[in-house]
Amino acid sequence: MFDIFKIFNFFKKNFSKKDILVLFLIFVLFFSTRLINLDKNPIFSDEGIYIRWAKTAWHDPSWRFISLTDGKQPLQTWATIPFLKLFPDNALLAGRLFAVFSGLFTLIGIFILSFYLFGKNTAYIASILYIITPFFTFFDRIALVDSFVAGSFVWMFFLSLLLANTLRLDISLIFGFFTGIFLLAKSSVSLFIINSFFGFINIFKEKKDFFKKIINYLILFFISISIAYLIYNIQRLSPYLHYVAEKNKTFVLTIDEFLKNPFQVFWHNFRYIPYYVAHSLGYTNFILGLLGIYFISKKNFWLASYIFFWIFVPYIPMTFFMKLLSIRYTIFLAPLFIVTTAYFLNQIFSNKKNLLLKSLLVFLSYLFTFYFTYTIIFAYDKIPFPPLPSPSVDRGQYIEGWPAGWGIKEFMDYAREKSKEKPVVILAEGNFGMSADVLDVFLKRNDKITIKGYWPLDEKVLFENQSLIEKNYVFVFYSHQDKFPPSWPLKLIKKIKKPGNKSQFYIFELIKQ
Repeated sequence: MFDIFKIFNFFKKNFSKKDILVLFLIFVLFFSTRLINLDKNPIFSDEGIYIRWAKTAWHDPSWRFISLTDGKQPLQTWATIPFLKLFPDNALLAGRLFAVFSGLFTLIGIFILSFYLFGKNTAYIASILYIITPFFTFFDRIALVDSFVAGSFVWMFFLSLLLANTLRLDISLIFGFFTGIFLLAKSSVSLFIINSFFGFINIFKEKKDFFKKIINYLILFFISISIAYLIYNIQRLSPYLHYVAEKNKTFVLTIDEFLKNPFQVFWHNFRYIPYYVAHSLGYTNFILGLLGIYFISKKNFWLASYIFFWIFVPYIPMTFFMKLLSIRYTIFLAPLFIVTTAYFLNQIFSNKKNLLLKSLLVFLSYLFTFYFTYTIIFAYDKIPFPPLPSPSVDRGQYIEGWPAGWGIKEFMDYAREKSKEKPVVILAEGNFGMSADVLDVFLKRNDKITIKGYWPLDEKVLFENQSLIEKNYVFVFYSHQDKFPPSWPLKLIKKIKKPGNKSQFYIFELIKQ
């Protein structure tokens, strides 16, 4: 039976005024690290796509499932709309606020999970570790769904564990409801369902009615998953759901591809997935997290086994089937390391002997983590993404390569100023992502600016649009091409260089010729 007073009494019993102050400071630290310079860092091309989808779905209800046209589930699109309503003239901020609150969702999950398993002190340590860890700081500040996927991982682990320990129908219903929502975020969430199936591992510690409890868990788990897929099937209201399976083939080997050469991606993924997770956790959390699992196993072998299971089981199919590998696709492997690291540190510091020395050693071990997180907030071009394999995939995507949107906001501000004289038309190279969608992110409601995306944006297109020059300023934005014959009717306005000098944007004015 629901009783709100029992909830109040629980908080009153477990949290003092001092605890409330600590929780307040944790929230202040979280929002400080997530909101400072949030819309100042350059936009990433995929952010442009997802924000444009949200803008379209907001203004046209018939396109609420627009993301399915590219094989992407719609949760991010829907969840971004409220932020766009709050900040209609700063779509980049709105899109990134979705990630910030996804990170808050993950933080709360980590706190609750740590509190449930190991107590209040471990929960506080885990919360602080989450906030300062580069992996999460970065993805909590960028308009991608991956931060929410990490949160899904934490909450599904917690709810499956709670279901195994309680065998309650209400927990099963809650688990199913949340899992259904999580499935609307990304296909990789289906891996977590497989993990959750093995929640009965936690029943192995029981001495009485062992077999009956496992059967009851599996029945409750089946109810949960039935509810989850009932929610997932809301996407069948769109005729584009089948594109999800097609899109997955871009990132994951099909069975036929796997059978032709089972080890074609194995050795690469086998080496670099742990490396990406360790590097992005700042190394210290990775090492101490493994030690934490070992220490947990000495007190509760089955819990340690379940934690290890949740980390290791997704790793196996990822090594064999993942075609494209970058840090964003490994983020969900990281949160449990935060929890186990917090447990390890709490055990170390619960013994007051040599406290100063232990504090100094821990602080020194986190210096790289502090630097990594600092660069994400204050020195974006210096972020030390994993350097291997060379060239760095992630540095190329977010900082040096064509997907990194340096200078685009400034260009749109320039175009806005020119539009005060007469309307502006921008011919954008690329009608999906970079650069039309990315430019569209910076449009405001009253702008007299029209963006026209073309692929390719060649000489023919330029001459076809020369008729617009009479009544408009016509600017041409090139994000990929770097050779422009003298015969093209273009006047260079600016060349935007990026860190590393590996790519650049070219901004021209279309002229009569």
